Amino acid sequence: MSSSPGPALDRRILRLALPNIVSNLTVPLLGLVDMGLTGHLQEAAPIAGISIATTLFNLIYWVFSFLRMGTSGLTAQAYGSRSPERMGRTLAQSFLIGLVGGLLIILLQTPLSRMILSVLAPEPEVERYALIYFAIVVMGAPAILTTNAMNGWFIGMQNSWYPMAVSIVTNLVNIGLSAFLVLSEGRGIEGIAIGTLVAQWLGMLLLGGGVLLLYVRRGRVVLPRRLSALGEELGRYFSTNVHIFFRTLLMACVSVYFVYAGTRMGTLTLAGNALLYQFFTLFSYFIDGFANAGEAIIGDAYGQRDRSSLRTAERRLLGWGIGLGVVVTAIYAGAGRGLLALLTDEAEVLQQALRYLPYMVVLPLAGCVGFVMDGVFIGMTATREMMWSMMVAVILFFATYFGLPVADGNAALMSAFLIYLAARGFVQLLIALRLEGLGLPFTRRYIILAGTTYDEERAGALRELIHAALPEARLTEAMTSEDAKGSGRIYRNALLILDSSEEPEALNLRMKALEREAGRVRTPGGEVALDLDVVLCDDRILRPTDYAAPYFQSLYHQLNNNK
Repeated sequence: MSSSPGPALDRRILRLALPNIVSNLTVPLLGLVDMGLTGHLQEAAPIAGISIATTLFNLIYWVFSFLRMGTSGLTAQAYGSRSPERMGRTLAQSFLIGLVGGLLIILLQTPLSRMILSVLAPEPEVERYALIYFAIVVMGAPAILTTNAMNGWFIGMQNSWYPMAVSIVTNLVNIGLSAFLVLSEGRGIEGIAIGTLVAQWLGMLLLGGGVLLLYVRRGRVVLPRRLSALGEELGRYFSTNVHIFFRTLLMACVSVYFVYAGTRMGTLTLAGNALLYQFFTLFSYFIDGFANAGEAIIGDAYGQRDRSSLRTAERRLLGWGIGLGVVVTAIYAGAGRGLLALLTDEAEVLQQALRYLPYMVVLPLAGCVGFVMDGVFIGMTATREMMWSMMVAVILFFATYFGLPVADGNAALMSAFLIYLAARGFVQLLIALRLEGLGLPFTRRYIILAGTTYDEERAGALRELIHAALPEARLTEAMTSEDAKGSGRIYRNALLILDSSEEPEALNLRMKALEREAGRVRTPGGEVALDLDVVLCDDRILRPTDYAAPYFQSLYHQLNNNK
């Protein structure tokens, strides 16, 4: 990624964000259609049933949310480092985990649904509708999880147009089939569930075909050909994703309690909150477009260890996110009442939702920063820090709900939710000040080739000089070799391993100063007191000739074997 502040970077953000927004918007629009279809069944129980069933799936699938988020960040970094093997390996690992996880969900569907429903404790009629919907849609679990993995992979590959096309097609199929089954065939909530299931499997097949046609067959990505290759970097994969897993559990605590608190206040409150939650869903898919763009752009810059581009991208993404929050707040303030009227014609449910509409009006302002920073943290695979920010926000949610001195329990619930969203963003901004690449310079791993024509006794003095000048560095044992230029001189070579935040150019100047301090005089055919060449910076080869030399390869091979 080249450093491109201002309009050029804005155009790149929009090229990635807009297709993501279009793709994401088909999902909440689908939710609005589902709510509209159930809202015209002349009772509140189907609306509440859809809400409970959706919560069931959210809780189950959120456990596997790393399949999209972790895959996106790791793939974007592999893309930034231009490694086709890493890109393919990340996809294969995520796809197989998603497939196995989906099959397990189908096998364990009964205990899972019973356990979650026992916590949510809906009224019997609401539970009946929820189970009808759940029993059908759960058969799409493998398709959903593998689709999430592939969506994250496409984002990391800087490709948002193809997932957008697939999302539009599958959701149009979903809407059309659900509407036909409900309005023409009278299948009710079962018709909505069948339309959803068919669309899930269609999306999985279309995305898989895109991976093969656009990347694998064109040689842009190399999939693992050996089972053992799937184990490479698996430790990093799981260390990245375990924090996403626990972050997801924390987020689920808030979502579950939001629904649970509504159930304790009655079906009317639960149905009203379900309608209002569509405002949050709608905004989240708008702002997630910029978060997803952030995952791709930030991950690309992070993979290249380009701090300037990384910091510029963060600032521009935050500008777009906050601007979007202001715009959506204004839209909700002006059109919120009309949108609620479109979702239901049940007068009691509508009046219940209108009482708490002001909370949804300010929600975009409260949540915009947190959503964007999620994209930044995912692109950097700073998942541990993201988990801690979520923990602080969850604590504040419950502290507000139970500690706010108001008689209206639902008002306390809405207030707590707003504080939870705002706290996420605020804490992440503070943490970013201490993240390498944003608040702090990158630490790079340098491999420096150190050579001298001095004998063993004088070479020992050079080692002492190097250790005094670079106490943080590690020097390998030396090996002898003839001068590659054919002068007949014998060199003693060793590798110097240095972790530093310096740029390669600055480090190279420091090495040349150290050569002069050691007494190097550039006389043709004369002795070489000390020769220091910066060969590798992380995985980037800075001096290809030195890197290919047999003595360097031998020392580098020994270094890797001794890790």
